[in-house]
Parts: sequence; C-alpha cells; structure tokens
Amino acid sequence: MMLYRLHILFVAMSIMIACSKAFDPDIRTGSHPHLTDGAPEFMISAIAFLDGQDRPVIDIDLDIVYGSLIYRGSDGLFEAGVTITTDVYLVIDESNEEYNRVEQLRETLEVAERNASITDSGDTFSYNERISVKPGKYMVIVQVTDNNSDKSVSRRSNVTVIDPESPIPNLTHIKVFGTDMDDRSLEMPLTTYTIPGTVDTVTFEYQVTRPSDSEPLAVRMRLIKIDSDTLPPRPMSGVTPTTGSLPYRGINYNRTEILESQERILEQETGTITIEYRTVRPPRGAYRFEVLVVDQAGEGDELLYKARDFSSMSKNFPNVVSSRELAKPLVYLMRRSEYRDIMSIEDRDTLKHEIDRFWLSNIGDKEQASRVIRKYYERVEEANKQFSNFKEGWMTDMGMVYVLFGPPWYVERSLDTMVWIYGYNRADPRRVFYFRRTRVASDTRPFEHYILQRRSEYHSVEYEQIQRWLSGTILTRPI
Repeated sequence: MMLYRLHILFVAMSIMIACSKAFDPDIRTGSHPHLTDGAPEFMISAIAFLDGQDRPVIDIDLDIVYGSLIYRGSDGLFEAGVTITTDVYLVIDESNEEYNRVEQLRETLEVAERNASITDSGDTFSYNERISVKPGKYMVIVQVTDNNSDKSVSRRSNVTVIDPESPIPNLTHIKVFGTDMDDRSLEMPLTTYTIPGTVDTVTFEYQVTRPSDSEPLAVRMRLIKIDSDTLPPRPMSGVTPTTGSLPYRGINYNRTEILESQERILEQETGTITIEYRTVRPPRGAYRFEVLVVDQAGEGDELLYKARDFSSMSKNFPNVVSSRELAKPLVYLMRRSEYRDIMSIEDRDTLKHEIDRFWLSNIGDKEQASRVIRKYYERVEEANKQFSNFKEGWMTDMGMVYVLFGPPWYVERSLDTMVWIYGYNRADPRRVFYFRRTRVASDTRPFEHYILQRRSEYHSVEYEQIQRWLSGTILTRPI
C-alpha cells in the first residue's frame, strides 16, 4: 500500500519560520509535504523579484506529486488532470484580516502516461507563473484540484514586494535552484526544505537594490551547517532522550559551523543588482544560506538580512535504492553487533550480498522474503515522505514506529501530544504509543519534532514485532 493510499489523516508536518531570531520572516525554509488522504499533493514557492525592466513581480513555482492524483485507465493509458487556481491578495490590514484580491489565475494541466507506476510515483511535475504587482505585502493562495476526484488542497504564502524606487537599499528573499547531476543543462527551482538527491549543485539567487546616491554596501554571504541529530532513534523500550540533549532538541541553532563565505562590495553598481551564489550540494545535514547587507561607509551596521534554510539527505531520498540506503533501516531488526558489522562493510557488492543473506537466513523462502523486503522498504519510503524534517523520516521516532507497526488504527491529538493506537483496547499499554512534541525555551522550531515516550512495556511488543518481520509472518499477522 503506497503513500497516497494510506488512511492517515493526521500528518501535518508544518514548516515554521525559525532561527535564533524568533519567527523571523526573513528566514525561509521552503515548503514541506502536508499529506491529505486522497487529495493532490504539491509544494509551493512564492518569491518577489524585479524583472528585467525593474518591475515588481511574484514568481510562483509548484511541484505536484504524480502519485497523489487519481488516474483513469483506458487502453493502457493512465490519465489525470489538475486545475490550478491562484489568488493574489494585497494585504491592507493583516491584524484585522483585511485583504484586497488583485489577481486570479486558473490553469488546467493534463497528465497521460502508459506506465502504471505513475499512479504511485513520488516524482513531481512543475508549474510556474509570474504575476506583475505593485510594491507591498501580499498573500498568495494556490489551490490545486484533482479533476477526477474533485478534491482540492490549498497552500498559502506571504510575500513582501520591494519598491525599486525606494530611496533606501533593499533586499529580496532568496530563490533556490538545483542542477540535475544527469543533465547539467537542467536547472530547476527548488520549492522544498529538502534538496532532492538528484541535485549536485545548488544555486542561491537574490537581488539587492542600491539607489545611486547611497553609500557603498558590503554584501556578505555565508553557508552555515547547523548542528542536528542524524542518528537512528533509541529502542522503544530504552531511555527517553533528556531535555537539552540533541536527540531531544533535534536541531540546535546555537551550534553552527561556517563552511563557506564570500563578500561583494557594491560601490559603482546601482539600481537592481542580481547576485548568484553557487555551491556543491553539501553532505547530509541541516544548513542555512544567509545574506547580510552592511553599510560599508559607516560603522558596518547591519542594514538588511535574508536567509534560506535547507537540508541535504541521501542521494535517492525519499526512496532507498543504494546498498547503503538499504542497509541503514535494518537497525530496527538487527542486533547491535550485527548492525555494526554490516555497516562497517565498504564494498557495495559485498554489502548488498550481506543484506540479502540477512533476509534469506531469517525467512528462508525466497519468494516470501521478496514480499517481506518489498513491504519493509515501502514502509521506509512512506516514513520518509511523511515524517522527514532535519533528517530522514524513517529515522524519527514516528518513523521507527511506523516502519515496524504500520499506520496506526486511531490517532488522538492535543496541543503537544499525539497518541497512536494499534487495537481496540485503548487501555493496553503495549498497543498505545505516546509522542510528545519537544519545546525548548528561547528556541523557535521549524519542525513538528515528536519524541516517543519510551516505556518498559514496549520491550516485549517490539521484540514480537521484529520476529514477525524476520519470520515473514508480518504478511499474515501484521500486529
């Protein structure tokens, strides 16, 4: 059962603007999937820029997931369609929710494919549009409707459009592009927090406006690595991470490392200056690219600041394809020493052989093992699509429980707690899993980071579930 057929109505991995500057609107994280069962899924980026004639525009980029659409098949052809409605509102008074719609666009896109795999594909197709506006604050609402199911999903983005005639310097938000490693001529807008694995070069683009009579400006750019948890979670019956530890916090904006830095002096250049910063996609981890405009003639006072947070994950994310990607999730099924030994193997072919040997030595029957393997890694990929934040979704606490036990039967939510229930008896401690969202004082989080409240009762149920996977009975007795 693939991602967009799951009966999970609770997943809303909201990406909030965050850093040491609490809720700083100058720091963006990109979009993140908000899964709605049976509805189209898409990610959005809306950035205000100035075009070649210095006219303000809003560039809107959408990535729509093929597998989230409903297809109709006829003569081996699978067809789907979406209607994209874009509304642009000028913000008159945000506190009183007073808006004035200045633009509405509607576009219909058709998808036709003879390969049935498109119905479950996690790949995306893109839609782009540029809307001319006047300087000001705007709210952009994009609604995507599946034409076969009539189900709709909306996304909203707030955009500030700078005035090219302003007598003071200004700075736009940052656009992000990625170069495909298989096609160097293909550079695509990146809408998500997670940089796709197919991208090997990342380009950050932004604009600085400098009036002709202003003092020289220094534009300082930095690529920063942010300390984050990159390890698999502890066992369900282990010790719950302590407050303040990195597994508890998830990501620590107070511990950073500057990887690259550049400075550009704007002395002769005036008007609109477009600047690009290109870098190789960094290794797995959480990062920030930031731009700081400083008064070069004065005392170096900070005038303008913008930043873009992003994460870099495994090459094939959210899918698991390589031997190393296939080996890592086995941490939930292996003994510690066994896992340590297999992860120490560097040769790709040897590692793949050991993975196959592990499954076959436990299950025995090759055909049954193949079905179990397929089910296990489908769970891993589904967890990646639903629970990823600063690290791969299967490595989160929710991802761990999801991979082992599958979708919960029931979900209960409160402000900072989520309860997953696997059974009809809600009083059974072995079938109820409590997750608590971490909150750290003075640290604003961009993620729904939940920690499993570990209990000794989970030891036996975790062991029994692992045995179902290793024996193959997971196919007939899932829990």
